[in-house]
Amino acid sequence: SKTCLNLAISRMKLLQNKRDVQLKQMRKEISQFLQAGQEPIARIRVEHIIREQNIWAAYEILELFCEFVLARVPIIESQK
Repeated sequence: SKTCLNLAISRMKLLQNKRDVQLKQMRKEISQFLQAGQEPIARIRVEHIIREQNIWAAYEILELFCEFVLARVPIIESQK
């Protein structure tokens, strides 16, 4: 239903914002590790950031798909 789609879109935006804040913090931490000469730890964190960015991108795709379906709900309902 429209309500569920709107809730899903809102939830994905919220999760994206949360991950965005986490990614910014992780980038700062990586910078600190590199400055302290702790390259192995920084590399591990970079791998984690890449995974998080992929998840963020997946949320964005799902959000766009939900918006697409939401825009088509009237058409779908009219064909019942």
